[in-house]
Amino acid sequence: MVLVSAPAAAGDLVASGKIGGYALTGDQQGDLHAAIAAVTPKNGLPVLVSGDEEGGTVQRLRAALGLLPSAAKMAASGTAAQAGSRFAAYAHKMADLGFAMNLGPSLDVGSGSGLGTRSFGDDVATVSEYGNAVIAGVREAGLVPVTKHWPGIGGGASDPHAGPSPVASIDQLRTRDLVPFDRAIAAGVPAIMVSHAAVPGLTDGVPASLSRAAITGELRGREHFDGLVVTDSLGMGAVSAQKLSDAQAAVVAIEAGADIALVSDPKFVVDAHRLLLAAITSGELPAAQLDRSIARVLIVKGVKGPCPP
Repeated sequence: MVLVSAPAAAGDLVASGKIGGYALTGDQQGDLHAAIAAVTPKNGLPVLVSGDEEGGTVQRLRAALGLLPSAAKMAASGTAAQAGSRFAAYAHKMADLGFAMNLGPSLDVGSGSGLGTRSFGDDVATVSEYGNAVIAGVREAGLVPVTKHWPGIGGGASDPHAGPSPVASIDQLRTRDLVPFDRAIAAGVPAIMVSHAAVPGLTDGVPASLSRAAITGELRGREHFDGLVVTDSLGMGAVSAQKLSDAQAAVVAIEAGADIALVSDPKFVVDAHRLLLAAITSGELPAAQLDRSIARVLIVKGVKGPCPP
């Protein structure tokens, strides 16, 4: 999946089969329905067209669909049921435009790591209640919610966009920051975005998005999550601090257990595609793990039965 400023920027990559989805960045203007419809794959597999709609400071479709309040404002001024209903109505509008996925909501406990009003609050129960209500609202509209930023960056001090983003130890996270994710998994959330947080006692200084201990061990193992795992943007400072390009990080993330690598710019896709194919061909990426990831992606895309040729 790649971040693009307009659907047309993903057109050639979709047509060539080098990406299976894209997510829109920036304030979107114009006839999005027509722009999305114009970008169609040749192989017949659906493309995951994604928004990044949280409300408040993170809302790409405000010009097209109207303003959404921030998570903090929703939690302060209305009930969880109202937040869920608001997002259900909004997600229906997204679906009408051609979107299939939304990168949200945030289940981070607290406003650290540069989150600010993107969090529902500092209380685990509040974050869980409002987050699960929004997840249910998005699913009601037929969209796939990708809850974030696992394992939780609300208690961190550093913004992962800028550089390394350490958070509390894994033992501490399990008693607080991971609780909303555990509850969302128990409620059936279909997709989770893994952040670039460095977790003492788990990732050895490596971002969680690139850590097999984090994704395959903690998320898939202890939390028993078998849904879709998406990385946060691989162009962030926390990843580049590892001396990895987007393309190299995509391979590391998939090997760690992610199903979708979110590349930050179309210019990195060809290299990422080439390196992933090389990892598959060499056996560096095990066939059984690859098959499970492909199955998860196809399920989310609504493709059932044998994998299409």
